[in-house]
Amino acid sequence: MVSMRRLALVAFLALACGSVTAQAQTLALAYKSGDTYKYTFHSTANENIDAGAISIPITLDMRAQETVTVSSVDSSGTADLSITLSNITMKSSTNGVTSTTTGMPSPTIHIKVAADGRAVSGTGDTFGGSPFMMLAGTGGGFTSAVLPDSAVKPGDTWSKSYDQATPMGSGAIHITTKSTYLRNEGSTAVVQTTSTATIDITTDMSKTLGGQVGPPIPAMPGAALQSLSIKGTLSTDVTTWLDPSAHRVVKSHMTGKTNATMTINMTSTTTIPGLTGPFTIKGTQTQDLTPA
Repeated sequence: MVSMRRLALVAFLALACGSVTAQAQTLALAYKSGDTYKYTFHSTANENIDAGAISIPITLDMRAQETVTVSSVDSSGTADLSITLSNITMKSSTNGVTSTTTGMPSPTIHIKVAADGRAVSGTGDTFGGSPFMMLAGTGGGFTSAVLPDSAVKPGDTWSKSYDQATPMGSGAIHITTKSTYLRNEGSTAVVQTTSTATIDITTDMSKTLGGQVGPPIPAMPGAALQSLSIKGTLSTDVTTWLDPSAHRVVKSHMTGKTNATMTINMTSTTTIPGLTGPFTIKGTQTQDLTPA
């Protein structure tokens, strides 16, 4: 009798301490055309732009309501998402001068997201219309950890590398990632991805300024702004809470760090000292998507 009680106690303690092996499960996004998801969006950036003779500190804080609509889904599970921000509040500070902007138009972008959470490409304007905001991660859109190609359980890790298309110009963004299935929280799986993006792109400003949100880039006398060339790195740490049954992102948190240089390319041959760069951009960023 004593021996049976001891066995029962050992079995109970094993269950209580989580000694039973967790079942592996598939973590992937699955969208259906016409589906709509709503989030609260919040992003911040603390940047410094160094032009050699001058150094300009910039801080941004954007809050908005985000609506994600599934436009279409291809045979591989890659979804074309339309993302709209509304009720936008933008707080900014440039070189110590602060401002708050509200009542802005509701912009929409279109991005393609693979079943493993990778943003494959963008097909429209980036929120912000500025390379600073694009690099800062304050441009809105979709944020997800990179998910695995096979079933996993808490504690498992995986790595992926890929290139991201640049629809607003030329060049390449190469991304390397390492992901970990951290734990389960209730019905959600928590996955973390750390990544480094190596950036070498030239952005066609005629494709971005039309959808601009926030402070515009000042006009430059005697020459027209043609494009912006950006080189550098963007490292990010993304934690995503995923509903494995519904195959959707419940919420997501991102922190990032930018170290890049930017050169302004003009259509005129006129040289404007100090205004064409190259500029050095360094800073940190955050971005949160939470259920609305």
